[in-house]
Amino acid sequence: MRDIDPMALFRLSVLGPIVSRERLERGELLQLLRQLARQEYAIPGSRRRHISERTLQTWYYAWRRDGVKGLASQPRVRIPRKPNAHSTLKRTPIPRLSEHAFHAQANAADVATRA
Repeated sequence: MRDIDPMALFRLSVLGPIVSRERLERGELLQLLRQLARQEYAIPGSRRRHISERTLQTWYYAWRRDGVKGLASQPRVRIPRKPNAHSTLKRTPIPRLSEHAFHAQANAADVATRA
């Protein structure tokens, strides 16, 4: 027997009241998701205690699409360690006037054109 991902088992246990139903009436899924979102859970590897409706909905449709395999933890994409061409370009500072200096320069130019 193949081992089942522990996170998939946890997610399936959370979704139990929904996935055990043969048929859901119109609007019943949303109502059940809201009830499940109000509960507290001992989430493995986390200090969090609640799961959002949207997360529960994502899990439910993953279960419908792929079964228990869809509830398994997915590996995260690794970020490359070596810098790419864009991150190695040196930034050049853009000289800017402060607001005070800008107004002083504008006033000086205005006085010069009036004289």
